[in-house]
Amino acid sequence: MPSSCPICEQPIPSTAVHCSVCGFPTGLAIEGLRSNDGRETNSPSSEPPTLSSPEPERPPASAPSPEEDLNALISRDLRTKMDLVRELGRGAPDLTNELCQAALSEADGRSSEALAILRSAQTRLETESDELVHRRLTELGERRESLERTGARIAIGDDLRQAQEALNDGEREDAIRHLVETERRMTQFESDWRGLQGLLAQVEGLRSEAAELAIPLGEISSEVEALREKLREPNLTEEVLDSVAQEAAQTLMLLHEAIPSALTEELERAEKTLDRYPEDYAASAVAKRLHLEAMRHLKKGRFTEAVRSVQDLRRELSELEVAAAASPAAAAGPPPAPEETEDEMLDRLLRKARSLASRIRTLPVDSDVAHDAAVQIREATEFLRARKLKEADLTLSRLMRMLSADISGADQ
Repeated sequence: MPSSCPICEQPIPSTAVHCSVCGFPTGLAIEGLRSNDGRETNSPSSEPPTLSSPEPERPPASAPSPEEDLNALISRDLRTKMDLVRELGRGAPDLTNELCQAALSEADGRSSEALAILRSAQTRLETESDELVHRRLTELGERRESLERTGARIAIGDDLRQAQEALNDGEREDAIRHLVETERRMTQFESDWRGLQGLLAQVEGLRSEAAELAIPLGEISSEVEALREKLREPNLTEEVLDSVAQEAAQTLMLLHEAIPSALTEELERAEKTLDRYPEDYAASAVAKRLHLEAMRHLKKGRFTEAVRSVQDLRRELSELEVAAAASPAAAAGPPPAPEETEDEMLDRLLRKARSLASRIRTLPVDSDVAHDAAVQIREATEFLRARKLKEADLTLSRLMRMLSADISGADQ
């Protein structure tokens, strides 16, 4: 394998398939060198000179003919233009075959044939480049219209106009440069716009769900409207999209803080309401299960599901109050227990914790119920160790309701 290209004399790596400068195939490089060597020497013998006979003087190399100079000039120009056209990516014309054919023809001494090949390659490159630029400008216009139909009026009109004017004036290189830059900006716009629309959809979804639950959002609603107003500008730039995306992300973060806080407070109030009904009161089973579902969704950050569960819980609690009013005896809880001492309460809670721990061990290890129950039993244990008996009693009661609701759901 020769170390340099026989056409442009640039170094060729041993693993390369083509010359990186002129595109000459390395598989033909040996033939090219042989052709060059044939022109450079008139000696018919390939035997090395002996010590007894002096080496014959080689005649001076002849100067390149005007055709050979013109071929070299056109070849360099084509390589430069091909490097520029390659920036267009898909569909860019490739003149590697023509350059190789011209190189072989010139290596065999057929300079006129090589010149004809290069002239034809020039014409093809110009024609196909113009067609490709025109086609891609048309595609950019269609992509722009598609974005405008979604509400994004982006500021690339000047770029498209400059590229078209350069093409009309025959300034092919300028047209290609404008096109490449405009396509880059368009691709970035499309990506940023899709990401922003997804972000705004999350914001709108959470805001609607909060409105359904009458959760106060303060200034968040007005901030969402301000974001929409910014996107109605006639010439959106990358800077505007980036600014709106940052504000939308901040608004989403505020919603993620406001909604869980409001839901937690409502679920705590609902829990106190459910505590007034006896454990075996069948009418409260559905409400207890919905309360449990809402708590699980909220802990896992599934706000949409949590909101739906809270909405269902509200309806169940309302129906439960009506049923309790119609049959107060059935809804009445057990008579209040006599006042117990702190040690008696601690002993009762310890027995309750051990009983619940035994029930937890029978649950499937990889289930959500088992995971939540393990967390709550640990919390209750920590409260008991710190002698926070009221907190421990509340946690154990919540755990008991969760296990009862899970058993009822499995039976259904």
